[in-house]
Amino acid sequence: MAMGGRRWFAWVLVTASLSTAFLACKHEDPRIRALTEQAAQADDAAQQLRQAWVEQFDRFTRAGVKSPPFGTSLMLLTAEQKLALEARVRLEKDNSRRGLLREILEKDLELQALSERLAGLKAGLPGPELVKPNDSHYGLALRFLLGRGCSEAQARQILSRVVLAERLAPGFEVYHFYENGDYATWVSQGRASISPRDLADQDPGTLTEARDEAVAAGRRLHRELGLLLEQKRRIEEDIAAIQAERKRVLEGRDRLQSENAKLTARLNSLHYLVGVRDTLEKEGIIEIPLFGKDLSGRNWRDAVFTRHLDLRSGNTILIRAQDLGLKQIRQVSVVPGSHLPDKHYRLTLSADRQTATVELLTLQRFKNDKVVFAVAE
Repeated sequence: MAMGGRRWFAWVLVTASLSTAFLACKHEDPRIRALTEQAAQADDAAQQLRQAWVEQFDRFTRAGVKSPPFGTSLMLLTAEQKLALEARVRLEKDNSRRGLLREILEKDLELQALSERLAGLKAGLPGPELVKPNDSHYGLALRFLLGRGCSEAQARQILSRVVLAERLAPGFEVYHFYENGDYATWVSQGRASISPRDLADQDPGTLTEARDEAVAAGRRLHRELGLLLEQKRRIEEDIAAIQAERKRVLEGRDRLQSENAKLTARLNSLHYLVGVRDTLEKEGIIEIPLFGKDLSGRNWRDAVFTRHLDLRSGNTILIRAQDLGLKQIRQVSVVPGSHLPDKHYRLTLSADRQTATVELLTLQRFKNDKVVFAVAE
């Protein structure tokens, strides 16, 4: 942002009369002349202020103090900042840094005066137009004159006798002066990074080459962006495929773990059926011989054993008369009869014969086994 001796405002000023060019030179309106002089003074004040800002910013940097935003009126110290700097001057032991801090405070007064002078000068000037991309000085001037009541033919005749800037940069400020038929224009740097004078001094061929290089670079970057987007698409597809495969693997692992858990539970469980003895006989699940223990019947099959006891966590089965629709439990036979009472299991009937408790004693014998508990009333 430092511009050294560059002029912050550059102006182009010529006048033309609504009557003739000769009258424009001989009888320039005093108001336009005064505005021109005021613009020149504002130009000088702006240049001095910009240089003062550069120097003040350098002092802040060398003193190791955080500065306000560079290049704006905000760079002026507030009352609180002044008090803080004055306190720091008193505490600072380094003579060089103390001197810089004092100089910052002194120069702030000069910056204040320059800022006020520039603001006063600009306040007396008409509001400028901010140049946008593709704006031309001729186009802005023509639009201004049309807006002041000139016909297009009159406006173009006036501008044919006015020297206008060949090129404008976005951010320039264009002032229009129009008094009693006289027109003048003035261009300042405004928010642009280059002054009007420096822009005018540039070789148009250099600008064209720079433009062509920028266009070529843009096209190259566009192609490279296309390639990168294609690579990104392929990578995303690969990632999606990997994620899908990972999901399938995890789902397969979960299924295997679930099946393994079910198989483990089955191998460690007793699969049993509790029913009424006569009903079980009618259904062919057990047979009741005339003599001896009850036996498995013709319909003894895996599907009927719907209840399971995981022997890793329990060894007791509770049988309730009401669950079977019985008034009481008189007897419980265990099928197959190879499971012996008080050796492999213990059967206990409650005093009111409403419940029977089967306690498995030899768990290993009952693992993955099928047993029917036939209850008689």
